[in-house]
Amino acid sequence: MEFSATRFPVLGHGWAVEQLSLALNANRVRHAYLITGPASIGKTTLARGLAMALNCTAASGRPCGECRACRLIWQGKHPDVLQVESEEPGATLKIEAIREMQRQLALRPYEARQRVAIVRRFHEARPTAQDALLKTLEEPPGRATLILTSEDAGALLATIRSRCQPYALQPIQINAVQDALQAHWQAEERQARLSGASSMGRLGWAVRALEDENALAMRDEAIHLLQNMIASTYAGRFAEAERLAKKKHELGDLLRLWQAFWRDAVLLSRGSERWITNVDQLDFLRHVARSAKAETTQQALRATLLAQRYLASNVNTRLALESMLLSYPRVTALPTAR
Repeated sequence: MEFSATRFPVLGHGWAVEQLSLALNANRVRHAYLITGPASIGKTTLARGLAMALNCTAASGRPCGECRACRLIWQGKHPDVLQVESEEPGATLKIEAIREMQRQLALRPYEARQRVAIVRRFHEARPTAQDALLKTLEEPPGRATLILTSEDAGALLATIRSRCQPYALQPIQINAVQDALQAHWQAEERQARLSGASSMGRLGWAVRALEDENALAMRDEAIHLLQNMIASTYAGRFAEAERLAKKKHELGDLLRLWQAFWRDAVLLSRGSERWITNVDQLDFLRHVARSAKAETTQQALRATLLAQRYLASNVNTRLALESMLLSYPRVTALPTAR
């Protein structure tokens, strides 16, 4: 039995796949794993790859991706591989879902070697649901593996983090995203360049942008909204904070897009265009970089990052947004965003 890092269906996180392959070959399988990283970066893909490796029936080169077990797991249809998540992104993962998962994990596998439960977006779990999971982590059932994914490890109880093998995924290089889009999803060069640059190193988001025209349209709306915000008065910013606070489930992607914009503005204020991600917004970015001081764009970037941490910690959403928007520079007479 041999596990191969090259057979995992994962792009861009080679270090994590290599570590998992080494552990599997040494028969050092942990009962629980915690995979963290931004949304759409590949956490669920890595989790499914691990589930495939644990249950692949090939003699070597596991996961093969071709046997019945691998195919069913990849399709999300294997009877022994559970996927647990809140009803929709941004909603709460309830204790009832955790208890049902625990009940199923305690059963003997139906046809696999190992029962696997993949709990997506575990940062959305209520404290009571996190407490309930501790029993499974402290007394894991035999022939069962638990894989948690979370955008923010800090949102989880320390007792849960300490009982899981962590894998913290980072954004991959933009050119690697663009190459993958062309090689594996047959994207045209211009399409791959724009989707890749807008992805902030998240391959899953880039793929979704290729397949769903609304993804790039939503990105354009986010940039347009930011343009209005930095041209707005304080009263306008307070009103927008109140409106956005009612759409908390949409704020994750919005703030990540604004984070990327302010990062680009900081780079331009330092005279560097080489690593710009919002390549189609250069006129807008140049205008902001000329109009605002370098320390002001850096302050806006820090405020956006801080707002993301506050929202992940369940701080009052409206207050977090107000604080962020008040830290943004005021820039008038903007050109029309392209």
